[in-house]
Amino acid sequence: MTHQTLKLLALLLPIALLISSLTTNIQMLTTFTARTASRLPRIFPYRRAMSTFQLDPNIFNPTLYKRVTDVWLPGVDLTGEELDYSVLKRWFMLKSDERDAFDGLCRENFAHALDAIGPDKLHPPTAHPFLDEIESVRRQGDDSQAAWTALSLTLLLDQMPRNLYRTEADLKKVYTHYDKISYALSRRLLSSEPRVDLHPQWRHSAAHRLWFYMPLMHSEDIEAHHLLDKILVEATKEAEALDGLKGTKMFIEGQVKAEKEHRDVLDKFGRYPHRNAALGRVSTAEERKYMEEGGATFGVGQEKKGHS
Repeated sequence: MTHQTLKLLALLLPIALLISSLTTNIQMLTTFTARTASRLPRIFPYRRAMSTFQLDPNIFNPTLYKRVTDVWLPGVDLTGEELDYSVLKRWFMLKSDERDAFDGLCRENFAHALDAIGPDKLHPPTAHPFLDEIESVRRQGDDSQAAWTALSLTLLLDQMPRNLYRTEADLKKVYTHYDKISYALSRRLLSSEPRVDLHPQWRHSAAHRLWFYMPLMHSEDIEAHHLLDKILVEATKEAEALDGLKGTKMFIEGQVKAEKEHRDVLDKFGRYPHRNAALGRVSTAEERKYMEEGGATFGVGQEKKGHS
């Protein structure tokens, strides 16, 4: 071996050793990442993946979220001691002219927001943009405001469409678009720890907490109702163990009854027959008979024609 060859080998050997060392380190880092990633704490508990759809900050912002709760929960007691009958009436028992006036208020304040996330804008329907929005508020260090944001978005997605879109043609997008988003949002919020519905600021107020559960009641998925039944049993036991909470106990009792009414329909038909026309579903003979005899529509108006 010549002197020049020996000099070349002496020059190349350290480079080869360096490459070998780097390769080993990269393999060790890859192994560490694969083995430990699942053990690391989730910094953002509500998020799995960023959505490519971004909410318009000119619309979706603290002003909108506060307006939602101002319109839907005006003066509602956070302690759970009292429940204003006039507010309860606004939610569930308005006469036709009163309902039209309230629908107009909701339309004036929130139609633009619902349009910005409508079927032609947010497709397929996903809860990711809304989970990202909640987490964005949480990252600012305001856990209370993040919880209020979650409640406002749940109300916007689950309740407001029912006040804005009452015709048969419009109801289709309630059931196939907004309900899908609100249901996915609700399931994620209720499966994350700590649960936002149990936040200390409204822990004793069923009039705040139960709006997180309404997307479950509106779902035709029987598994959603299994979960809702479990939650309502827990809420009932919790309230009964405490003194006072007259408003909360009354509201929970009403929701237990409403859930049984919804569940009875699903147990019988496997779906809500009053939705068939809006969804283009053909009603069975049993469903037609049920509707003709005044079957439950849960406040959804029915157009005067067959229920096919």
